[in-house]
Amino acid sequence: MKITDILKMGHLNYSEPLNQSRNVKGITDNSNEVRPGYIFIAIKGHKEDGNIYTQQAILNGAILIIGEDDFTNLTVPYLKVKNARKTLGQVAKKFYKDPSKNKIMIGITGTNGKTTIGFFIKQLLEKQGYSVSSIGTIYNEINGKRIQSVNTTPNAKTINQLLTASTDQVVVMEVSSQGLAQNRLEGIQFDYALFNNLQHDHLDYHGTMEEYFECKALLFEKLKLDGTAIINYNDRWGKKLTERLTAQGKKVITVGEEPTNQVQILAKELNNVSVRYKNKEYNLRTPLPGVHNLENLTMSSCVAHELEVPYEQVTTYMSQFSGIAGRFEIFHLANKVTVVVDYAHTPDALATSINTAISNGAKRIITVFGFAGNRDESKRKAMLENVCRLSTYAILTVTELFGSTIDNLYSDYISIQKECQVEEKTSIIMDRTLAIQKAIWEAQSGDWVLLLGKGHEQYKENYSLKTKTDQETVQYLQGQGNQLSTLKTLIGNEKELINKLQQGREN
Repeated sequence: MKITDILKMGHLNYSEPLNQSRNVKGITDNSNEVRPGYIFIAIKGHKEDGNIYTQQAILNGAILIIGEDDFTNLTVPYLKVKNARKTLGQVAKKFYKDPSKNKIMIGITGTNGKTTIGFFIKQLLEKQGYSVSSIGTIYNEINGKRIQSVNTTPNAKTINQLLTASTDQVVVMEVSSQGLAQNRLEGIQFDYALFNNLQHDHLDYHGTMEEYFECKALLFEKLKLDGTAIINYNDRWGKKLTERLTAQGKKVITVGEEPTNQVQILAKELNNVSVRYKNKEYNLRTPLPGVHNLENLTMSSCVAHELEVPYEQVTTYMSQFSGIAGRFEIFHLANKVTVVVDYAHTPDALATSINTAISNGAKRIITVFGFAGNRDESKRKAMLENVCRLSTYAILTVTELFGSTIDNLYSDYISIQKECQVEEKTSIIMDRTLAIQKAIWEAQSGDWVLLLGKGHEQYKENYSLKTKTDQETVQYLQGQGNQLSTLKTLIGNEKELINKLQQGREN
């Protein structure tokens, strides 16, 4: 790519003669990555303003700066644009030669279920013989190699880099509302776009559910000309999106319980769901429990079927599925207590996780969860009410502070306990590892302990137990429990031996 290829994107501010045919060696919005021959795009973030790093970018060898501010004294050409984030996507598309056009692109959006649907689709397509890359919350996987994920949806440059590096046929991507709002998918086009649901979340960012919905709907503007929208019609926002896309003349496949859906859900029970497609019925089964996972499987099977995966093969392909870290991940303890680690962090998701434990025969349910620091406070009351309504007992703890403090969050917990009048049914333990320890130690045979909110994520705070995730904490406590059980056995055996020796002396 040459400099001349992007000059029409904005207003050039440079008084010296410009070599417009100069080759561009790279593009970045991180001044530390700039090398000689690079273009630096200065982006204003929520925490930092990229414009303050323009001089560093020039010192590192930038040959062109792009940004939204007014600069008149730079020693290299400066291209002023209206939206630097959007321009980053447009420049990346040109520099990397529009890599999404050569892939089968599948984008998944919705408040809950994106990760699970992504993993399900990957499983089904790979069993059918496709090679599949994935970009999402837990990790990115390109050409069979896993790469640490920073955001659910990376920025436009990173997405284009990953797509260019991928030699896989299909790319499955989780698409967040913030990623769409921040133009991280500018220039990316999709063959299939999935809408799973819209629930109360992220209103600290979006303001209202209507604005949240509009951000999600942006994904469907990125469909290729022959692209297909697949929508969960059980969700009321899904109905609204279907009406809009149908009016626009786009191809839409709806999934839901009403007979008018192209894929009709007939029945859901434990791990099984039956569907009707083109007047033929199919039974599908997932190894992951929960009604929500049956809907996730139905959505995944729909897009897989569009790529010639027979419905008859879905159960066979899914029988070899190994699960997902932090997505209703189950641990069976020696004392017949079941522990679940799940990412649920919205009112509806919390209720769904707890109801799944109930439907699987939980005797009692102890739920460990918390609020996310300075994030969306409007959902807190509904979260606590749902947990207390469905659980036997709940422990409020830290999920993540997000700029708040332990003391402030503790005060919030005290206040909301009183507001919801649940002091007798809840306790507060701010150390997450000790909260988990209390829940597991108090659980009895047949009980379920649900650790909700963190999922696969590592702890950001320092806790008493030197573990890094909920999974590690469970495994550590499980090991302690096994040691305690062994000790009790040894003590019991020793007492029995002493009794026998005493009886021998008496005889």
